[in-house]
Amino acid sequence: MKKLILLLVLLVSHLSFSQTDIDRILEIGIVNAQRYSQDYFAAGGESLVNNMSNGWYNTAKVKKLFHFEIGVVGNLSFVREEKQTFLLNTRDYVDLVFTDPNLGTAENVPNALGQNQNGISVTINPGQISEFQVTLPNGIGGSALNSIPGGFIQGSMGLIKSTEIKLRFLPKLKVRDNAKIQLYGAALQHEITDWIFSLKRFPLRISGLLGYTNVKGFYDLNAESGIGGSGQEVKLNSNSWVISGILSTKLPVINFYGGIGYYFGSTDADVLGTYQIQNGPFASDIITNPISVRNKTNGVKATIGAKVQYGVFRANLDYSLQNYQNLTLGMKVGF
Repeated sequence: MKKLILLLVLLVSHLSFSQTDIDRILEIGIVNAQRYSQDYFAAGGESLVNNMSNGWYNTAKVKKLFHFEIGVVGNLSFVREEKQTFLLNTRDYVDLVFTDPNLGTAENVPNALGQNQNGISVTINPGQISEFQVTLPNGIGGSALNSIPGGFIQGSMGLIKSTEIKLRFLPKLKVRDNAKIQLYGAALQHEITDWIFSLKRFPLRISGLLGYTNVKGFYDLNAESGIGGSGQEVKLNSNSWVISGILSTKLPVINFYGGIGYYFGSTDADVLGTYQIQNGPFASDIITNPISVRNKTNGVKATIGAKVQYGVFRANLDYSLQNYQNLTLGMKVGF
């Protein structure tokens, strides 16, 4: 439950691990820990970039000069089963084997989005006096929807020359005694319908969009310290870009829209501070800033949705086909 709560409030599922999980990772040795963490956190970084590339538009029509709307946008990205594991090949590690000899040298193990239901473990320094067994950590798998939520406040305003600026943000919030998040982003949407005379009679509007979102997460590990050391914290920095073409209808109340786009971005996760390993052959070793991983992702996405407008109230719902398929709901007011 603690991991699920942290996921919901941080939007950073790949940082939702406890002191015990960190200790397990470090017990296999710092070189192995860095290698393992790169794969363990990769799907979490991908999912966050995917999630934040959504929710930027609900029509191809840009607003008139100084007209605006503001409201809330929520995203729900779905995690396929194959995205909840990664292939751990012990040949890529130093003095490490699977404890169960039936697993061989390579086996799919849970990542930050998965769950270690079978209690898969590895052994460091097999056959030596210092041999030690470590159970691989869990992720946040097992949630009913196998999904990753996101949410923020978003507003937009019309500028000159058929251009609209959009801003999204989530101020730095202390969501728990040991966790904080913040989010900001900006986008420009430009409509080309009005620039080509023949398109004015066309039943659809056409525009293009460029958007950027940054998410930062802070998790103070000292607050739940079970490991000796100081300055223990996790920092996350995720950047998501999207470029998209957009089409929408010209109906008065209910409109339909869609888009084809390309998204890309990166996520950096750093475990900072000093840590005294508790068990195993490296017990009592003190390690500083033990883990730093960076994951990049990119891909093509297609979106289809509908928007309802009544007076100053607007609501939209859309679905995006991409690496982590996404459902977006927006509720706004505007003039």
